[in-house]
Amino acid sequence: MENPGDKDYPAEYFALKAANDQLRERGKQWLLDTLNQLSSEIAQELIGLSDRSPLQLGRQDWEFRFDGATMIGERFGARYGTRTLTIEVGWPRLPEHGFVSGGGLACARVGVSQNTMLEVQTVAELSLKRVGRGEPAWYVITNKKPGEQLTEGRLRDYLNLILAKY
Repeated sequence: MENPGDKDYPAEYFALKAANDQLRERGKQWLLDTLNQLSSEIAQELIGLSDRSPLQLGRQDWEFRFDGATMIGERFGARYGTRTLTIEVGWPRLPEHGFVSGGGLACARVGVSQNTMLEVQTVAELSLKRVGRGEPAWYVITNKKPGEQLTEGRLRDYLNLILAKY
């Protein structure tokens, strides 16, 4: 039997961190790739409507506070007319950044502004969680707990928030 004093705890920690970071990156990439795909489809739909303004997209490195912790990641933005949708996604990178509550790997926040001059209002919070030994998935946080799994359809609903009434 192995003596607990013989364990290489730092090596185990760094191996676990590397494995979790790979899962986080895959989760972030799925979210951003899906948003890009849906935005491209919407942009194509809008091209056929000559009286409509184009859908403007952007991404940037981003840092934000979430549930008392500092998340480092990216922000996706889509603007249509005067309305803006933002999705912030990230996770703590250093011990002093805190941790993702509820055993999540990463967090995301969905926000909408009805006018470029107004602050973004949060419409949903998301948590990237691994269930069992499977791939992680994004879940909509309801009452401080992960609820339903995030789908492409739900992401399209969020994008539709900035298209309504135009």
